[in-house]
Amino acid sequence: MNARETADPVISLHGDALPSKPRWIQSDADADADADTVNARSERIFKTLVLVVCGWSLIEAPLELGVSDVHAGLVALLLSKLVVLGTGLAAVAKARFARETFAFLCGASVLAIAPALPMEFNHSFAIAIFSSIECFSKAACVIALGVASSRAKQSRRQ
Repeated sequence: MNARETADPVISLHGDALPSKPRWIQSDADADADADTVNARSERIFKTLVLVVCGWSLIEAPLELGVSDVHAGLVALLLSKLVVLGTGLAAVAKARFARETFAFLCGASVLAIAPALPMEFNHSFAIAIFSSIECFSKAACVIALGVASSRAKQSRRQ
């Protein structure tokens, strides 16, 4: 062993064990592969959140059904669930304008639900928990669409 190897025992005895270039230097192919991985991950997160929102909409439907006594209320509830599910499934399938429409529906719902949450916690804790889960999942879906859209625009520019 020479003096350098004794001073720094991390150095390998085999020269080929060291990387050919420092980690902070990336080729364009490596950067494109990393960007594709991040884009795919953000797309998966968005699609998962869309399915969570749609599933939660179905779970919450019986609770909303108990509140409505009139047949018109039942029809309105069914129509709203069909719109959410249809738009959500179209957003997962990447239909034109479906993602933005679904994000708009989620954002409008968050703006309608969030101000009433403190009163719901005073009235009924169980209903407030259901509304909070709905609000947080829809807000996360809107944020995920924003991240996925910005990632897609960045990768198109490069």
